[in-house]
Amino acid sequence: MDNQLALDRQVGLTNVMQESATERLTATAARLFQERGLTRVGINEIIREADVARMSLYNNFKSKEDLALTAYAAVSKNRRDAIDAAIDASGGPEAAILAIFDLAAELAGRASFRGCVFIDLAAHAAVEDTRLLDLVRSHKAALRDSFTRLALQARMADPETLARQLLALWDGSLTDAFIERDTAPISAARSAAERLLRQGE
Repeated sequence: MDNQLALDRQVGLTNVMQESATERLTATAARLFQERGLTRVGINEIIREADVARMSLYNNFKSKEDLALTAYAAVSKNRRDAIDAAIDASGGPEAAILAIFDLAAELAGRASFRGCVFIDLAAHAAVEDTRLLDLVRSHKAALRDSFTRLALQARMADPETLARQLLALWDGSLTDAFIERDTAPISAARSAAERLLRQGE
């Protein structure tokens, strides 16, 4: 019994250590990929920054692509959670749409901001990186669906077209904000969104 208890404790400790290594690798990769992009970050740097053994990486992920999928999925979830929080804190569907653009301005004001991490991923992923590109499509579709749902709630005339217009404004303003190092493009996009909402009533 004592031997079994010791074994159970050892297995439990190993699981905690593995989870910790996985979390550190995922968080480190997500941060570095956002700061510099997938193709400009190497496995050795991730291992060093995460402070894990090389074997820990390959015990948890089969390849850099598998790590990238996990890291970008985490970024996507964090971004969707932030969008949902902005929506929940707003005073109605139209205000919620504008709150999403306010969130974009907040993101663009951060020192680490480099535009939309998913546009950057799509631009630098190889054609054969279908899993990464599918993740980008899924992330963008989720945001478009949020815009569509809000447009329906606001009783807009053409919710799906409006959602695509709003997503184009979001994507374009984030890109320009990074290029210009200024949140002015996002303010302009927010104003354009307000006009679209008035026109769609």
